[in-house]
Amino acid sequence: MAASRKQASVDAVSRGSSLRGHVSETGRVNLPAEVRRAVGLERGGPVRIEVIDGAIRIRTMHEVKERIRALARKSGLADKASVSDFIDWRAAQRADEAERQGNIE
Repeated sequence: MAASRKQASVDAVSRGSSLRGHVSETGRVNLPAEVRRAVGLERGGPVRIEVIDGAIRIRTMHEVKERIRALARKSGLADKASVSDFIDWRAAQRADEAERQGNIE
């Protein structure tokens, strides 16, 4: 029964319901267990904190990395994941642009 109650709490948080938290005088944020479970932070972990239009947004680093990977796939850069590959890709792009303009370097 306790497991189903925990799952119900996680489901409620995932659907966007709100829970009460607390910020201490020193700035520490206390996240309810249901929230941590809903985003995979049961044992803590790194997060990204942003202020967007006056609202605080906390995202797990896993979610941030997945978002970056999705953007890379969408842009066609997924195969150019290393810095070296990216620099080579940009150099080839510049050479193509210069060639099209008749300014071969």
